[in-house]
Amino acid sequence: MKFRGKLKKSDIPSIEDIVRSTGFFHDYEVDIALELVEENINKGEEKSGYIFNLAEIKGKPVGYSCYGQTPCTAISFDLYWIAVHDSERGNGIGKILIEMAEADIAARGGENIWVETSSRPLYQPTQKFYLKCGYKKVAELPDFYAKGDNKIVYVKRV
Repeated sequence: MKFRGKLKKSDIPSIEDIVRSTGFFHDYEVDIALELVEENINKGEEKSGYIFNLAEIKGKPVGYSCYGQTPCTAISFDLYWIAVHDSERGNGIGKILIEMAEADIAARGGENIWVETSSRPLYQPTQKFYLKCGYKKVAELPDFYAKGDNKIVYVKRV
């Protein structure tokens, strides 16, 4: 397995496949994930504000993270996306990707990493993943995404 931080236009179909394979996201969420990829490719990391790390097996992306400094803050970063292809889930790729993001954020002067996720039962493994990685649940906003679908907010200090 190899890791890299520079996106290529040829990564777009692989990232779409990764996100769709999880079974977690609506079509409009997949579209948003791809918009962030295209922003990074077209404008670069600095102008887009989106930083990526990819995990590859045999030259094909199988997982990725996307994060960036939270606008109008000095030390806070958002982890926007972390996804691993369903065929590779459970192999530790997500943990490596989140650790890479955390190290990079700390190197950039970040001190807080914010993560948001859904309260739906489908997302219980995601919630457990963040807790296992040292994130603390700091808020739950009722009926945020839809009736009965709360937004859960986690933070980790690095």
